[in-house]
Amino acid sequence: MLFWVINMIRVISPATSANLGPGFDVLAVALERPEDTMEFCEIDEGIEIEVKGYSVPASPEKNITGIVANRMLSDFKIDRGVRISLNKGIRPMSGLGSSAASSTGTVIGISELFGIPMNRNKLLEYSLIGEKATSGSFHADNISACLLGGLTIALSKPLKAFRFDVASSIGYVAVLPDIEVNTREARKILPKNITLSEYSSNLARACLLVRALEEGDFKKLNIAYEDNLITPMRSKFVPFYYKLKKEALGTGAEAFFISGSGPATLSLFNREEVDARDLAEHLKSFYLNKGIDAEIYWGKIGEGARVT
Repeated sequence: MLFWVINMIRVISPATSANLGPGFDVLAVALERPEDTMEFCEIDEGIEIEVKGYSVPASPEKNITGIVANRMLSDFKIDRGVRISLNKGIRPMSGLGSSAASSTGTVIGISELFGIPMNRNKLLEYSLIGEKATSGSFHADNISACLLGGLTIALSKPLKAFRFDVASSIGYVAVLPDIEVNTREARKILPKNITLSEYSSNLARACLLVRALEEGDFKKLNIAYEDNLITPMRSKFVPFYYKLKKEALGTGAEAFFISGSGPATLSLFNREEVDARDLAEHLKSFYLNKGIDAEIYWGKIGEGARVT
């Protein structure tokens, strides 16, 4: 199959935070930072991967970028190869959508490099290949936010993603302690069955959360972010979770939750009233006082993966 070919493509792929409390496997937001940077160059044959930044396998058979690239080259009958330079700025097993960033960035990079026409659903479908390789399941929450930016709602059947804008007054602080959480393991502890009352409670909060984020309504946000289904089980993966939550809410955060499966947490706050750096440094100091190092990121809800 013949496509229009370009020599080199550069893609920036953002970190994402999924679940947002009650929106398990459905809601996610794109973050301004951290991010992965990827460059794709056409070569005669095969797949070559160069890795900088956080350590991930360089073998195409073990690296998400290689797995996704191989599938696309095969499916679209591309008789050329690709060299991928991955500057990994999002730590793996962080809860900040590291695998989604690599997977989504690869789909965009390969499609742009070889001129493969892909609509939104195809981009989602191929991005999920890498996510499945990491977590063992198809869930499109991080992928959707990484692809579209803003706040996203992901449906699995049928596979669809919808973007909503977030009020500019809402900022975030992500705190990433120096431990790792395996997504596969974090999914194994989840409940297989829930009651109707538990279902309706989380559904109501998730709906309200979307509206609160769109409007920048912090009173609604205070009510909407709580989750009584997933968070209690996954909180054990986040050191001192409930104490950290108390610190965040007492220092200006309006909402606080585990980012993805952890160990990162996400605090949302009013950018017009709270200094992001002060909140971030305070939460980092909390961990340092417990003998745990942590990385901190702050900003506003960001855009999706893009070619630069």
